[in-house]
Amino acid sequence: MKFCSEFLHRRFHHHRRIVGAAVLATLCIACGRQAEDRPPPTQSDLTEAAERCRTMLQTSIVDFYYPHALDTEYGGFKELHHDGAFVHRGERFVLMQARQLWSFSHFALAGLQKEESLAAAKSGFDYLQRHLLDRAHGGYYAKVTDAGEPIDKRKHVYQQSFVVYALAAYHRASQDPAALEAARELFLILEEKAYDPRHGGYNEFFYDDWTPITDPEEPTYIAPPGQKSFNAHLHLMEGFAELYRVWPDDLLRQRIAELIAVNTHAVQYPRVNQNIDFWYDDWTLIPDPANQRTSYGHDIEGVWLTLDAADAIALPRSVLRGWAESLTDSVLAKGWDRRHGGIFATGPLGQPADELRKTWWAQAEALLGFAYLFEFTENAIYFDYFLRTLDFIEDHLIAPQGGWWSEVDPDGTPAHDAILSSEWQGAYHSGRALLFSAEILERMAR
Repeated sequence: MKFCSEFLHRRFHHHRRIVGAAVLATLCIACGRQAEDRPPPTQSDLTEAAERCRTMLQTSIVDFYYPHALDTEYGGFKELHHDGAFVHRGERFVLMQARQLWSFSHFALAGLQKEESLAAAKSGFDYLQRHLLDRAHGGYYAKVTDAGEPIDKRKHVYQQSFVVYALAAYHRASQDPAALEAARELFLILEEKAYDPRHGGYNEFFYDDWTPITDPEEPTYIAPPGQKSFNAHLHLMEGFAELYRVWPDDLLRQRIAELIAVNTHAVQYPRVNQNIDFWYDDWTLIPDPANQRTSYGHDIEGVWLTLDAADAIALPRSVLRGWAESLTDSVLAKGWDRRHGGIFATGPLGQPADELRKTWWAQAEALLGFAYLFEFTENAIYFDYFLRTLDFIEDHLIAPQGGWWSEVDPDGTPAHDAILSSEWQGAYHSGRALLFSAEILERMAR
C-alpha cells in the first residue's frame, strides 16, 4: 500500500486534513491491487481509453437513439423504448425533450454525424418552443400530449434548468439567435419568479402563473412543496454555466458563483463529507430520518459539475480541490462496490451503502467524475477508478441491442424491471459521460 499511503499523506497534509487508518485501508482495498504496481498511465493508455469511450458512445448511444427516437409525426423525441422500438407514450415530459435536445446539440458540436445530429436537435428545439413554452406566463410546461396539448402546466426549477441547458447548447451548435434569446428569457423569468433574495438559491415549485405551490399534498417531481433540494440547485448551476459560455452576463455570473457556494457548503452535512438532498427554504436541515441519506451518484456528479461551473466563470479550480477530493473519497469509501465495481445507489450518512442497486446515470456520472478528478489532480488512483467504472459499464450496463439498462443488481445482472429508455432516461447522462471523458483523455494525451 506504499503508493496509496504516500498519495493520501501528501494530499491530506497539503490540505491540513487527517485521514484515519480505516479510510486509508478502504481506499487501498478498493484499488484492487497495490497501487505501486500500477504506474501513471502512458499516452497510449489514455488514447486507448478515449477510443473505448468513443466506440461505446457511437454504438450504445448515438446509433441507439438516432434515428429511432426521432418523431417524424409530431417532432421532438419519442421517450419509451419497448420490445425493440421507440413508441409514443401519449405524452411528452419537458425534462426528456430538453435532455435529448442538449445531447444531439453536443453530438453535432463534437462532429458525431454532425448534419444529422443538428437536424435532430432542430426538431427538438422546434417542438420545445411550439408546444412546451408557456407564452402567457413564461417558462415551460411540465407535460403535454404528443401533439402538444398541455397536460401538466406546473413548473419546477429542476425541469426549467434543463431547458436552459438545452437552449444554450443548441445555440452553440446552430448559432440560432432564437435559441439564445429563449435561454436568456428563461433565466430572467427564473430570476424574477423563483430566486430567493433572502436566503439564497431558488424556490422550486410553481403553478403555471408562477404562484408558489405550498400544499404538502400536491404531487411533485423533486422536493416536496416549500423545500429546496440539492438536486435542483445542482442542475441550475449546470444550466447556467452552459448559458454563461454563450452569454457572459454579470448577473448570471453572480448566480453561478452563488450556486457554487450552495453546492459546496449549503447542502453538505456538517459532520461528514456527504450531501443531503432536501432542506428548508433557509437551508436548515430537514430532520426527517429518511432525509439523512446520501446519493453517491449525485455527490460525484456534483464534484465535476461544480468544477465545470468554476471553469465557466474563471474561478480557479484549486480553491475547490480539498472539497472535491474529500467528497469523491467519501463516495469511494462508502458507495464503491469493491467486489464488482461500480457505485451503489444510496446509504445512510457516514455509513456504508445499504441500497445496493446500480443505476445507469450514477455509473455515467462516476465515470465522468473520475475523469475530471484525474485531469485535475493527475493522481493515477482516479484513472484506476475510471477504468474500473468503464469496465463495469461495458460488461454489464450496455444491452446487446444497444442502449444502457436503467438498473442492474450489484453483480451487474439487469434488474427484473430494467428498461432502456423512458421519460427520465435518454442520451444525456451516458452520452455526456462518454463524450466528455473521451475529450478529457485526448486532451491529456496530447
